[in-house]
Amino acid sequence: MTKEILQVAQDLCGFKLKYHLAPCGDKVKKETGTAIPSESIRIFGRCDAALKGPVGDTVRDFVVAFRQNFDLYANIRPAISYPSICPPALRPDINLVTIRENSEGLYKSIENEVAPGVWISIGVYTVEACKRIAKFSFDYTRRRLKNGSGKGQLVVATKMNIFRKTHTMFYEAFKDMSPSFPEIELTHFYADALCAHLVRRPQDFDVIVSENLLADLLSDLAGEIAGGLGMTAGTNINPEKRIGLFEPTHGCAPDIVGTGKANPIGQIRSAALMLEFLGLVHEDSRCSEAAVRIERATRALLTQRKKTKMPIELGGKAETDEVGRTIASFMKSKYSAR
Repeated sequence: MTKEILQVAQDLCGFKLKYHLAPCGDKVKKETGTAIPSESIRIFGRCDAALKGPVGDTVRDFVVAFRQNFDLYANIRPAISYPSICPPALRPDINLVTIRENSEGLYKSIENEVAPGVWISIGVYTVEACKRIAKFSFDYTRRRLKNGSGKGQLVVATKMNIFRKTHTMFYEAFKDMSPSFPEIELTHFYADALCAHLVRRPQDFDVIVSENLLADLLSDLAGEIAGGLGMTAGTNINPEKRIGLFEPTHGCAPDIVGTGKANPIGQIRSAALMLEFLGLVHEDSRCSEAAVRIERATRALLTQRKKTKMPIELGGKAETDEVGRTIASFMKSKYSAR
């Protein structure tokens, strides 16, 4: 369904994407013995971007092969709610983004058995990566402020009261860079306290950034309170290398395969983020306009007073393909042109 949305975007905005299929995941491992075939890695390396679906339990193989080996260090996860989807969203006015440092921390998955039944897990943090994600986060927050979608507020979440060296180094990278971005308000929260604030007053937050593990948890919480993980898209990008991988943040749901119950909005929004990225790094206004059209059409669906055409997950009656067809229809109408 997402490819059909992308085709509508291409037809409306006058550009053409070329696709290369790169099989990965549980099914591929069952068939071939490896979850990430070397040819799939080569295909990604030759392309500008990739749009990924859920891979299943082999997600760690995927993380190492793509996020780490290609240094896709910035993970952006928007969480947006609307009046018509409350519930399941906690409030109708949530519009926040979680940025996740995607290359370091405990997600390096360095684990060793130092004695029988005693394992250690090592997190890796470097000052270079901390500075890099700080610069990216400030730039992103400034861009949101300039285009009117954000408030110019950047929250750094850590547990530097416990991890006094690594997490303090992470925060200090932001503190040191803050004077170069005077229009951005920098704030620090301990991650556990931030979880409580997100549940109590999510509408007050703009951009949240944290290290790999904490941001993974915080972004899932943000997505859930904004309507559910089926709504939430994510990026894995390296803007300097101009390469990115785009994916919904939800996992695999084999129990509903083929039932029409799956919510496609996270996947469709991931495609929009991909087009936004391509438009930005290649300075192609057609891709940028297509991304805007997809998001506006999605918003048009999610602000309907009647939920009939919305996904079953949101209390609607529309099956997966029907949700996609409705968004495609809105893209062709006044809803995405304004």
